[in-house]
Amino acid sequence: MNNLDFVTSDYYFWFLPAVFLCTFVIGNKQRRKQIAILLVSSYIFFWFASGWHILLLLISTLVDWNAAKNIYLSNDSKVKKRWLKGALIINLGLLGIFKYLDFIIETWNWSTLRITGAPEIDTLGLLLPVGISFYTFQTMSYTIDVYRGKSEPYDDFISFACYAAFFPQLVAGPIVRSDHFRKEIESTLTPSAMRFRLGLTLIVYGLAKKLIIADNVALHVNAIFEDSSGLNNIGLVWWGALAFGIQIYCDFSAYTDIAIGSAHLLGIRLPENFDSPYGATSPQDFWRRWHISLSTWLRDYLYIPLGGSKNGPRVLLFALMGTMLLGGLWHGASWNFVLWGFMHGLLLILHRTLKDTKPVANLFEKLPRISCLLGWVVTQYFVFMTWLVFRLEDTSLLIPSLKTYIGIGGHWNISEMADILPEVRYLTFAIAIIFLIGHFVSWKIGGVKNWISRQNSVVWGVCIGVMLMLTLSLRPVETVDFIYFRF
Repeated sequence: MNNLDFVTSDYYFWFLPAVFLCTFVIGNKQRRKQIAILLVSSYIFFWFASGWHILLLLISTLVDWNAAKNIYLSNDSKVKKRWLKGALIINLGLLGIFKYLDFIIETWNWSTLRITGAPEIDTLGLLLPVGISFYTFQTMSYTIDVYRGKSEPYDDFISFACYAAFFPQLVAGPIVRSDHFRKEIESTLTPSAMRFRLGLTLIVYGLAKKLIIADNVALHVNAIFEDSSGLNNIGLVWWGALAFGIQIYCDFSAYTDIAIGSAHLLGIRLPENFDSPYGATSPQDFWRRWHISLSTWLRDYLYIPLGGSKNGPRVLLFALMGTMLLGGLWHGASWNFVLWGFMHGLLLILHRTLKDTKPVANLFEKLPRISCLLGWVVTQYFVFMTWLVFRLEDTSLLIPSLKTYIGIGGHWNISEMADILPEVRYLTFAIAIIFLIGHFVSWKIGGVKNWISRQNSVVWGVCIGVMLMLTLSLRPVETVDFIYFRF
C-alpha cells in the first residue's frame, strides 16, 4: 500500500475499522489509552499520506506544546511575547520554506530578469507536505489563544499531539480550535448507535458527492480549460465556471463530510465547514457559509488584529483586503490565488460600501424578496467568476476566459460546445442539475445528510444503499485527488 486517503478502499476496509476496534476494544473505558491509540493511528495515516514530512508535523507539535506551556507559566509579558514570536517564526518559517520558497524564487527570477537581465536562481523543487497549511494554522491558534488568555494549555502532551494530528481532519480540515477538541476528548470515548449511524451517513454521502458529482464534472472542467480553442465561447466558459464551482464545492465538502463522519464513529464531533454557500445572497454571506473554519480563523487571528470594523472605514478596508489577500495566498503559492483573494476582498468592500447607501437600503426595505433574489444572482455571478481565477494559473487562459465570462469579445456556439465537451456530457449536465436542485433543497431542510440520518431504519438503509449503488455505477474510471490536498 503506497497511499491512504478517503478515496482508497484500504481506508474503509482495514484502516478505519482497525482504529475503531482498537479504540473501543483495546482502549475500552480507558481514556488515556484511547487517545494514545488515536495519536498512533493518526501518525500512521499521515505517514502513508506524506512520508517523511511527518517530521514537520512533529516539529510544529513540539514547538507549540512548549511555547504554550511556557507562556502560561510565565508572569513576564516580554517572556510570553518571545515564546509566541518564536513559535510563530518556526511555524510560518516551515510553511514558507516548503510551500512558498520556490514561488518566491520564481517571482524574483521573473522580476529581476525583466528589469536587469540578472541570471536565474535555481528553485529547490520541494514537495508540498500534505496538510501543512491546515495543521500549521491549527497549532498556531492554540499558542495564540494561550497567549491571549482565552485558553489554557493541555494537561498532557499525548492529548495535545492527538489534537494536532487527528487523522480525519489532518490533511484538509476543518481547522479545529483547541478548546473544542479538548471538550470532545476530556471524557472516555464511547461508541453510540446514533453517532455510528450519522457517521456512516456522512461517509457515504461524502463519497457520493466526491465520486458521482465532483469527479464527473471535473471531466468537463478539464476538457474546457485544457483545450483553449473554445475560450471565446460564452456558453462554454460559463459552463466551465459553473462546473468548477460545483466540482470544488462537492470535492471539498465531501472531504469534510467524510472527516466529520469518521470522527463521529470514534465518538468525536468536529465542526461543520459548509452551509449551502451557493445560497448566499451577498459576498459576506458567502464567507459565512464557505470553508467556515478558515473564514472564522482569518477573522479571529488576522482581520480583527489588523483593526477589524471598529477603527474607522480606512482601517476596515485595509483589514478586509489584507485578510483576503493573505487568505488567497494561503490557498496556494501562485499569483492567481493572490488575485482570487483580491477579487473577494474587493467584493466584500463593495458590498459593505453599497449596502448602507440609501437606494440599496430602500430597495431591500420596500421589495425584500426581489432584493434577496437580485443579491443572490449578483453574488453567485461574481463568485463563479472568481472560480475561473482559482482554477486557471496560466494567464494566457485566464485573461481570455475572464473577458468572455463578462461578455467582451465572446460569442455563442452550441455545436462548438458539443465538440469540445466529453461524450458523457448529457449525464454530466443531469448530475449538475440534480446537484443544484439538491443544494437548494438541502438549504431549505437543514441538510440532506442530516435528514437521512434521522429516518427510520428502513428508509435510512434504502437511502444508503441507493447512494452506494449510484456511487459504484456512476463514478468515472479515474478518480481525481481531493483539490484541497494541494493546500
